[in-house]
Amino acid sequence: MKKQPFIRQSFILAFQSIFLWIVYLLAMHYMAAMTHQVILASPNDKGWTSWVYEFYPRLQTEKWRFSESFFISKAEQILIRITFSVQLVFILHSFRTILLEKLVSVYHRLTDLTIHRKFIPYITVLLYTCLLLVVYNAMLEFEALALFGPFYKPTGMGKLLLPFFPPLLMLWFIYVVLIGSIITVVLLPKKWISASLAAIGFIYYQLILFGFGKYDHGYSTLTYALLIYPFFLWEAERSKESTVPAWSIVLIQWMICLSYFYCGLEKIFISGMQWFTSNNLQQHLLIHEKPLGLALASYPVLCQCLSFGVLILQLSFLFLPFRKSLVCLLLPAGFLFHTAAWILLDAGGLFNPWWGVYLFFLFPLQPQETK
Repeated sequence: MKKQPFIRQSFILAFQSIFLWIVYLLAMHYMAAMTHQVILASPNDKGWTSWVYEFYPRLQTEKWRFSESFFISKAEQILIRITFSVQLVFILHSFRTILLEKLVSVYHRLTDLTIHRKFIPYITVLLYTCLLLVVYNAMLEFEALALFGPFYKPTGMGKLLLPFFPPLLMLWFIYVVLIGSIITVVLLPKKWISASLAAIGFIYYQLILFGFGKYDHGYSTLTYALLIYPFFLWEAERSKESTVPAWSIVLIQWMICLSYFYCGLEKIFISGMQWFTSNNLQQHLLIHEKPLGLALASYPVLCQCLSFGVLILQLSFLFLPFRKSLVCLLLPAGFLFHTAAWILLDAGGLFNPWWGVYLFFLFPLQPQETK
């Protein structure tokens, strides 16, 4: 009987070793194939129609701006993420018993939270005001993009949901549905229906922008909130209690925190230790030539400290769901970060959806009352 655990552990170790070797061989094959494809994608090869375009649409324009080594480093970044993911899986598997107990405990603690019904109107008005500030002039953007309609190339799920650039009538329909749902979700009953339409309209708004190569994460947290919030409204309309289960609010909080954490992780993946030693921020300040930014760029040590502080800020958001006391520190710091990025680097605007969704941390959640 004592041999069974040993045999079982030996089998698991053997399986892990074989799996790691398979991943290693696939990674080497991937790098060889990707390097070959990148070289073929050079501007000198006019007849190139590689599958790389499917995964990296902007390559068609950016290959004229950067050298081959730049895109090979991009391919290496994918390999780094695969390696990190595999190692993380094995680490989690090694401590699965302890982690599972902790996760179950945290899951029950978080899903047991509720929010008082009196806060729902405030959350709803604030959230959809944020959306309105983003899309109120969407029709002007649509009309400007319509001039370049032939250059529209959908990517990702846009190939399924919006395979062609919409005609003007359809653009007006998307805009009217989007603005109309923002108004009705505040004023009319059955709010979850209007909230769902607002989320769908906002996704189509982004798909149109993505079709012209405008890829960024500026709307990511707002999109997560808009996709999840209809479930909260639906549950609030079904419940007659004074408090409403807040699992959806907690989920939105997690998505916001993970978005920040992933941004910090990406900085480490892309730059490695160079993020801590390079003058990355100083160079950006000099490029954008903002008066205040140019003044700040004359202090390289301060620029380096600010770069380090941004990384720590983004990584620290991972702890926010567990330590609510961090709200008073991280949210003001996040607001200052986004505002400074707008003033110094012209990134974003006076209103930034990233700090707009902080509203989900402002209303108190309480444990469910036991009957």
